[in-house]
Amino acid sequence: MSRIELRALVSRDGKLLFVREGAASWGLPGGELEHDDGDVDAAMDTLLRGYGVASPDIAEDFLQTAYLPEDGGQVVVNLYAPSEWVGDLTLPEGHEAGWFALDELSGVDLVPALRNLVLSAFGLAEIDADGELLAQLGVEFRAQALTPSPSPGSYLAGEGSRGPALSGGSVITAADRRAAGLDVLRTLRATTDAGPAFAAMQGSTPEIAGDVVDFALGEVWSDPALDRRTRSLQVVAMLAAMGGRGGPLRSHLNGALNHGATPEQLVQTLRMVAVYAGFPAALEAWPLMEEVFKARGIERPGRLA
Repeated sequence: MSRIELRALVSRDGKLLFVREGAASWGLPGGELEHDDGDVDAAMDTLLRGYGVASPDIAEDFLQTAYLPEDGGQVVVNLYAPSEWVGDLTLPEGHEAGWFALDELSGVDLVPALRNLVLSAFGLAEIDADGELLAQLGVEFRAQALTPSPSPGSYLAGEGSRGPALSGGSVITAADRRAAGLDVLRTLRATTDAGPAFAAMQGSTPEIAGDVVDFALGEVWSDPALDRRTRSLQVVAMLAAMGGRGGPLRSHLNGALNHGATPEQLVQTLRMVAVYAGFPAALEAWPLMEEVFKARGIERPGRLA
């Protein structure tokens, strides 16, 4: 099962904050989301306050959900970018802080996937692991650059994940839509390669497989107005409200978790279904949610009084 981490791009005087313990590589401040944390934004706020960083409205600072590979799986990263913050930086015992500008990252000891994530969040194309392209760019940090526009081939999976060919007024080509659609399919399935999943779709429903990937995923899902976690929760609600959608609903319950949604958010989504689509629809969807939790080894959120 994927771990979920909450990390933040904390900036001051044109530089980003990185932290590390001992001889480990540098990383972004934050930490792992605990299973009993139902409010992700509140959990991020608590983690940042542990570093002495207080953001006036952390919920507004959510930037995107990203997927970074690690041995035997992947890490789901919910990335925040505080537009402003107050406080005096404090560090856990044995940790140190470093402030680096974007054009210094090529010489900083970072996991390559993390370096790519940071650079992509600032609108840069995916950068090679050695940072040679970054050195050539001589890019200068700008606070207003917090609007992401990563490439479909990067590790990003959240808001702004349409890629440079789909932003800045460029023409959206069929190849752009296919690449963006496959990237959504990849993150929905929590896999590093969407090729096998798309091939299976083509084998079972060849007439509409391309429509699903190119239009539904590549055109609608990839629009940066909504991040993928939000879209996943919307789809779960709509499928549950329609009733009798066992296979697709089960798939999108898993997709929502893969996109960083918490079990509590899924529970509350089905409660909203009960209110607006009727209790029978919610009750029909509830066992599927329980099955998904059990299959993934997720502890059922506490029952309401």
